Amino acid sequence: MTGNFNFSDYTGKGVKVALIDSGVNPAHSHVERVSGGISFTLREGDEIIRGADYQDRIGHGTALAGIFRKKAPGVELYAVKIFDRTLRAHAKILEKAIEWALEEGMKVINLSLGTSNPIHEEPLRALCDEAESQKVLIIASGFPGQRHSYPAVFPNVIGAAGDERCSWNSYFYMEGDPVPFRAHPQPRPIPGIPQERNFKGHSFASAHIGALVTCLLERYPTADRAQVLDILISNAARPSSEFPSTTMKSTS
Repeated sequence: MTGNFNFSDYTGKGVKVALIDSGVNPAHSHVERVSGGISFTLREGDEIIRGADYQDRIGHGTALAGIFRKKAPGVELYAVKIFDRTLRAHAKILEKAIEWALEEGMKVINLSLGTSNPIHEEPLRALCDEAESQKVLIIASGFPGQRHSYPAVFPNVIGAAGDERCSWNSYFYMEGDPVPFRAHPQPRPIPGIPQERNFKGHSFASAHIGALVTCLLERYPTADRAQVLDILISNAARPSSEFPSTTMKSTS
């Protein structure tokens, strides 16, 4: 199952993806459609409310969805909204969103987010363990080299960080790094807006890697995390020692 894999031969057809973020604008030209969605909000008394409004008000989730739709146009995208006006949410909302994704039979969960707070490590780890038991793949963004970037550093999560050396169609594997995959740090260009004014950051790397994972799952629908990792690693580019890493400031 290893060796050369032509990702462009596949579209992620039929693979259900939970995009846990700020929602999605389905009418955006980079997205065009979603298969469904849900929102989670926290009320007083720690009551978590489910809702049907997954409209994106800040554009971050829509930008992530655009990456999936470009690289894996056949995926079934589900917008799971936990952010509203800012890219911050209570950990309990994130946990409930992951639980929902597992209950609804998602095959891939994209988390362009994370935390370094150790209080949240064990609850997130338990959910990631449950995902692995169900053969659900979680791809999460994290900071390169940091061992406390949860859940990206968990061994049963595919961790990804942005790297400006990666083109839209390339990615690296950095053996030994707690967050081992590197991918393009930006979403699709927006016509009429300079790319330097577009979103940029580690959060977009998980969507680039996640889209590739859906292509693998279309070809190998019963593959587990270890098998998917084998293919990703064997097809990754290796950055040259003559091409040093760049420091990237995240704007997302």
